[in-house]
Amino acid sequence: MNQPSVPVTKNGVTVEFGTIERTGSLVHDDERRLLMLLTDEGSECISVNLARYGLIPRPGNVFIKNWSEHAGLTACLERDGLVMPVRTVTVGAFASTAYEVEITF
Repeated sequence: MNQPSVPVTKNGVTVEFGTIERTGSLVHDDERRLLMLLTDEGSECISVNLARYGLIPRPGNVFIKNWSEHAGLTACLERDGLVMPVRTVTVGAFASTAYEVEITF
């Protein structure tokens, strides 16, 4: 019988959202394909659900959008060794880019 996965946490992570930096704990819940940043100010969802486009990330991966406040976020997380991009997808009416990334922390 498979046991549910336990979320993995990396503390003391600084994430750049454009010109804003937030520091907290990065939490990856592989079962829900979710990546969140928890700070003293609250939580910020890093991952995006693209199931409505028929896209489901592989185990150990999540999708991160590359538009709005998340533009450049994947590059920031990759630079800090927290994720590794595995593919690029285009979604929506505006042909927006998102990245499937492997969580590496």
